[in-house]
Amino acid sequence: MTAHFGECAARPLIAGHRGYKARYPENTMLSYREAFELGVDMLEIDLRLTRDGHLVMMHDAAIDRTTNGHGRVEAFTLKELQAFDAGMGERIPTFEEFLQWVKPTGLFLNVEIKTKTHGAVGKAVALLERYRMLEPSVITCFDAAITEYANRQYGAKTQGFPRHAMQNFQANSYDFLYSVGIQMCDLTPALVDEFNGRGIQPWCWCPDTPEEVERARVCGSTLLTCNDPVPALALLKGERDGRAYAAGTE
Repeated sequence: MTAHFGECAARPLIAGHRGYKARYPENTMLSYREAFELGVDMLEIDLRLTRDGHLVMMHDAAIDRTTNGHGRVEAFTLKELQAFDAGMGERIPTFEEFLQWVKPTGLFLNVEIKTKTHGAVGKAVALLERYRMLEPSVITCFDAAITEYANRQYGAKTQGFPRHAMQNFQANSYDFLYSVGIQMCDLTPALVDEFNGRGIQPWCWCPDTPEEVERARVCGSTLLTCNDPVPALALLKGERDGRAYAAGTE
């Protein structure tokens, strides 16, 4: 399969996992901005639907871990959710707010669907198309039925996971994937070779130390999704494009 994002084993791309999660509140605009300033190639984000049908940036089903509130995302309206503190004075952003910011940056997107419904996929794709961001994005889900739907219905590039990590995996589920996210504990050269043989880009998550970054490189992963992108940037990108990634080590 063609490397749509220009990723390759010789110089893997680097994605910020929920932004710059190691230092800033995950899935907040602050976290995304700081990851961009470091010099990542891509941002990985998580989407959930509110009670009144808005897409917001949130990983967990409940807001307890990442905000000063309590309860499930789906139980709140957007207005109610945005009254909570998501860390460092940040609020929970909407997907549209994020797209308005990210569009001019030139970053690629990894959009993980956490509300695993066709409706959530449809709303995500509609916004990506509105902002002309579908082409530089992948739609990700741990549910193989959702990645198949996104690819069949919208022609979206999709990222899944090794079969043992996916719900509703079928014999042909890999046929609908552009890339696969391999957790570091599962990453081996043999598994990378298997996905290369299937024409699926072998991405990995989350190498956050120099040793893990080097292992990901040696195994042949073509994109590294990092909680802390600094080690990967230092080892793989150097000072390309002049962004001050080294500021993250101060």
